[in-house]
Amino acid sequence: MDQRERSLNNYKNLNYQVDIEYVVKISRTLLTPIGIYPLYGSDTNLSKFLVRLQTLMVFGLMCFLLVPHFIWTFFDADDLSRLMKIIAAQVFNSLALIKFWTLIINKKALRDCLQQLEDNWKNVICEEDRLVMVKNAKIGRFFTVAYLSLSYGGALPYHIIMPLAAERIVKEDNTTQIPLPYPSDYVFFVPSDSPGYEMLFITHIIISTIILSTNCGIYSLIATYVTHGCCLFEVVCRHLDNLTKNGINDEFNSQLAWIVQKHSIAIEYAEKLEQSLNIVFLCEMVGCTIIICFLEYGVMVEWEDGQVLGLMTYGVLMTSIFVNCFIISYIGERLKAQSIKVGECSYFIDWYNLPKNIVIDLMFIMIRSSQPVTLSTGKISDLSLQGFAGVVKTSAAYLNFIRAVV
Repeated sequence: MDQRERSLNNYKNLNYQVDIEYVVKISRTLLTPIGIYPLYGSDTNLSKFLVRLQTLMVFGLMCFLLVPHFIWTFFDADDLSRLMKIIAAQVFNSLALIKFWTLIINKKALRDCLQQLEDNWKNVICEEDRLVMVKNAKIGRFFTVAYLSLSYGGALPYHIIMPLAAERIVKEDNTTQIPLPYPSDYVFFVPSDSPGYEMLFITHIIISTIILSTNCGIYSLIATYVTHGCCLFEVVCRHLDNLTKNGINDEFNSQLAWIVQKHSIAIEYAEKLEQSLNIVFLCEMVGCTIIICFLEYGVMVEWEDGQVLGLMTYGVLMTSIFVNCFIISYIGERLKAQSIKVGECSYFIDWYNLPKNIVIDLMFIMIRSSQPVTLSTGKISDLSLQGFAGVVKTSAAYLNFIRAVV
């Protein structure tokens, strides 16, 4: 414990376990069953083997759904307008697989970030800092709940209600059956008879729910990580604002050193997030552009056909993707703004009344903050609201192209 911590009356966050549970509960609940929660499993060989076996089983189930669906799409589908509408689901599921393996590959770095998050809650040095962290945690939880509500509210009707309400398939013996949620071509077997067909129908729903939960869990983890990064910078700003309130005393240098240390920790935390998740951010932005385009086309087709249920389902799905893209862009913009704000807070304190050597120390903080921390989409562009505007414009341009071609 350093002098800065002793000066704050040895504050202890007695509710840190409750706080941590509040922050990680949703992502842990969604990602643990599929084996990709960063803190899931231990370092023993048996645990590693079981986790790998679990992830391979989940990946196998995803492939069992998606591969026959792709085969049907590219070799058996004959209705181009129907094909346009289902491509959005294919892109969504394919990107979920990419994000699934991205988290597995970067599990160690993401585990370090999650452990640092828990340590920060446990070792918070005053109640004011804890309130800042709680505020950011609530923002992350709000974003997560909003996305989950829209995602499940649109995806579950797409997988369950729409197939049940769709036109029945007439078989060669003049019997009818409900179309599968994902039209598929299983090359080595044809489950067209009862009870195999019904079992396959339920299997499609279960696997699609797993894929949806994977995507939602990863999104929840991202919101948790990034909003926590925002609060680290916000805590630094709060202490900078209070730095000169008590004048220059014996603890001033130690307080300034503590601020610089925490600023460096916040930067390192954000950079680790960037290195681990930039592919996920790229998938989100590119995928959202394509998915929104085809969902807009689906809305138009359902409107022309007078299908109210399909129109509502595609409308909710499109809204959820818009919200997802906006929130991802917003938290990236917010993290950048909070890192810049550290330099602004350094400037707006009464530095002109401070000794020259301390002013020079503050200048280093300003200079470092002039290079803001950013999250990138695959090292191509920054994750920002400007990027969200680009997604909206590009999806509209693609929609016009599809309307002209189809």
